[in-house]
Amino acid sequence: MNLSPSKIRTDGGTQPRAKLHADVIEDYAMLMRRGMRFPPLTVFFDGTNYWLADGFHRLHAWLKAHDKKPIAVEVIQGGKSEARWYSFGANLLNGLRRSTADKARAVKAALRHPQGAEKSDRQIAEHVGVHFETVAKYRKVLEQKGTIGRPDSRTGRDGRKINTANIGRKSDPVKLTHKPRRKVKPTRADLLRVAQPTLQPTPMEPMTSLCMPHNPEMGANTLIEVFDLDYIRQVAHFLNAYLEGANQCA
Repeated sequence: MNLSPSKIRTDGGTQPRAKLHADVIEDYAMLMRRGMRFPPLTVFFDGTNYWLADGFHRLHAWLKAHDKKPIAVEVIQGGKSEARWYSFGANLLNGLRRSTADKARAVKAALRHPQGAEKSDRQIAEHVGVHFETVAKYRKVLEQKGTIGRPDSRTGRDGRKINTANIGRKSDPVKLTHKPRRKVKPTRADLLRVAQPTLQPTPMEPMTSLCMPHNPEMGANTLIEVFDLDYIRQVAHFLNAYLEGANQCA
């Protein structure tokens, strides 16, 4: 559906990035003026307000290019809290590549969110799109600062409750109930067998082509979703140079 930008709320803490990039907004606005179609914004509707969860750069670019004209949106039923949780996992596969600061902001916000309070590090990592050790690192920092508490249990991916009381504690050394086996010195034949590889690594085939749709507009959208802006600018530069040369020869 199309929605007036004035009805879209952007003040609910649903912006997962550390900051918006003015150059990206300008580039998007330029493409929108030329007729380029971008994916719709994602908003959550609670019966009164439309909370923006994904598409902050696109919304600001639309306002520059088309002012207050209605913009395409995807509406999901839910309130501000659901929109915030959704935003932590936005832009994993498309849009502007997230910086380290963007990921840190999303992880910390997810750890403070009610839906993330009892989730495991791996569950939060899968939702935000980071390594689970990154989540564990920021969880420890926030717990030490007192920003978040340690719940009595967390829910794992399989639905089971995990007791957190012993996480981080060192276990007592295991007492041996039998004598350790006597070490046997390896023979020269054993060492030679270990040294000889059993499988030869298969070299990776170089990438020689990129599958693109036949529709030029869809092809452009594919480049925007797959590559970052710097790469797209360089591609556009070489294409313009090629087209100018082709026009001169024609």
